[in-house]
Amino acid sequence: MATAHNVPSGVDIAMLLRRAQLRKQLACEAALAQVGLTLPQWGMLYAIATEPDASTHALALFIGQSDQSAGAVVARLEQRGLLERRRGAGKAILHSLTPEGDELVRRCNAIVEDVMTCLLASLTDQALVALRASLQSIAEARAAELTRQDFGLTQGSA
Repeated sequence: MATAHNVPSGVDIAMLLRRAQLRKQLACEAALAQVGLTLPQWGMLYAIATEPDASTHALALFIGQSDQSAGAVVARLEQRGLLERRRGAGKAILHSLTPEGDELVRRCNAIVEDVMTCLLASLTDQALVALRASLQSIAEARAAELTRQDFGLTQGSA
């Protein structure tokens, strides 16, 4: 449903983002399964390759998972010999890729690139630049600062 002047509503955008996310997730999951990884596992390997020696908490924020979910993914990847963990300052656990993990994340990056190239094929370069800027703006919004009260929610509602 669009508002005045054909500007899409927030609900329209929310549903389109959800549908696009689902298409991306299904396509990437199917492609990554060929090398024995899930989308969250690739995301974690990608995060560690991008942010080596990051803490579990920092990696969880990077990939948009809870600390608990990120920790479970890290444990599975460590068991497979794809990453190593070591103690950092305080309670922090720092992460790095093993040579096997580095090679696999490179292969997976190419797989995800191919999937996304297909999904985004109808967009012009200009539209891709605008899409990236828009998604980055949403991703970096003050979401970390928002609370349930900002949305008029109380402990009992949801």
